[in-house]
Amino acid sequence: KSTLLKLITGIYKPDSGEIDCSGRVSALIELGAGFHPDFTGRENVYLGGMIQGLTKKQISERFDEIVSFAELEEYIDEPVRTYSSGMFMRLGFSLAIHCDPEVLLIDEVLAVGDEGFISKCKGKISELRERGVTLMLVTHDLAAVERWCDEVIWLDKGVVKDRGEPRRVIDAYRQFIEDREEQSLEELHNIHRGEESGSLNKDGDRMTRDDGARDGFERWGSREVELTHVSLLDRSEDEHFIFHPGDPFSIKLQYSVREPVADSLVFGVGIHHLDGTLLFGTNTDIERVTLSVDGRQSGTVRCTIPQLSLLSGEYWLDVAVHREDGYPFDYWKRCIKFSVRSSVQQVGRVYLKTEWLGAVDGSSSIGGSSSFEGGQA
Repeated sequence: KSTLLKLITGIYKPDSGEIDCSGRVSALIELGAGFHPDFTGRENVYLGGMIQGLTKKQISERFDEIVSFAELEEYIDEPVRTYSSGMFMRLGFSLAIHCDPEVLLIDEVLAVGDEGFISKCKGKISELRERGVTLMLVTHDLAAVERWCDEVIWLDKGVVKDRGEPRRVIDAYRQFIEDREEQSLEELHNIHRGEESGSLNKDGDRMTRDDGARDGFERWGSREVELTHVSLLDRSEDEHFIFHPGDPFSIKLQYSVREPVADSLVFGVGIHHLDGTLLFGTNTDIERVTLSVDGRQSGTVRCTIPQLSLLSGEYWLDVAVHREDGYPFDYWKRCIKFSVRSSVQQVGRVYLKTEWLGAVDGSSSIGGSSSFEGGQA
């Protein structure tokens, strides 16, 4: 993508084909490119402005505005080698947008200062767009694409995957990313399955995997009752590893009785954030649930969460079957890694459905609520 912008600006020449670009081009690709480190900020403004095609008179007319926007009044006569990286980038950004561009090329360079300066940059870009400046933006910031773009081209390894209306292409891109992540998690889970059925060493009642649990998976227990398969199911009863806030979420446990036991079987589940924080844990004994299972027959147990109350992130699932006193028959720690994805960036780790009410004095209340369906708010 960056190579494409450099072809448009003329920094690179195409090996084949043609590029037709009409109008004055200003590029925010490498901010400050062409600045001489031993020249002062003032000297570099004139040097950079002339490279952009401005005359000395034009630069002088807008010099104060360039320096003021970059917030460098106190340092403009210092050598730019003494500038911090942020000061250097602010000066380059300010010069580029004050060169009366008819075509503005931007390559992931909007984070060029503190929050106040970033907001000012975005406002200036919006102003240029309203004046009819053609904006070509290369970014992974989907919110910026929605905010500024009328048309989107999605490139994957140099190949155009899709092109068209921003909302449609962004949704297709998100689905592509989710499908790719789903495949990766499925491959990881298949590795687990192979290792779960492999040879295990016994040390007392603790079972460990021969390879040293390199990805954190551990399994232990006396094994009179064994868990044979664990799966995560979506609303369509299909096995998945990517979910969205508010989705129905089912954990299906299949178990096999190796040696009949007289005690009641207790089944438990736990969900951890990727950093190890326990977010939720429960079992059939805690919830006083009586299942149609006993210690003499194999079967299936299912735990369903009607609405998944997690925000975007990556999570681990623990599952177990044990006696009422906690004695473990089979415990799987970090057995399935799954992800929650959402286009709405709330903060924290837990999704709580909200309702908002507001009223102007003397009027009736107005309000709204937030909910998710398939990852969309």
